Amino acid sequence: MNTTVLKTQNLTKKYKNFIALDNVNINVHKGDIYGLIGRNGAGKTTLMKIITTLSNKTSGSFELFGKSDNDLTETKRRIGCLIENPAFYPNLSAYDNLKYYSIQKGIIDKKQIEEAIKTVGLIEARNKKFKTFSLRNETKIRNSICYFR
Repeated sequence: MNTTVLKTQNLTKKYKNFIALDNVNINVHKGDIYGLIGRNGAGKTTLMKIITTLSNKTSGSFELFGKSDNDLTETKRRIGCLIENPAFYPNLSAYDNLKYYSIQKGIIDKKQIEEAIKTVGLIEARNKKFKTFSLRNETKIRNSICYFR
């Protein structure tokens, strides 16, 4: 059986007269890699902010790990999200930046840091200071990423 990690139902976000999200329906299962692709203003960041509870929805609903968006107190601890241009520390390495944010989120399994570094292809650059990254490497970790564990 495929465990559903994220499920949205007619998720909508309006800012006065502007509709940022219009009845979005998504199902993401455990192990899936799901990319949001679209032009500026398509609602990618808005969707991520809503599912991480950084912004409120106008209507619709969503579930994370089977929990309603009205009951996410414990579930939020299982989410890590870097939206758009995250604040990385220039004098820390890629590994140490991820370690710092992992500690803040209560993630103690260092294997998850290694897995993230491998996933974005930064194994060779794991100990380089962030400020020395090339634009190619920076782009790999500066794009919006949500991680559900």
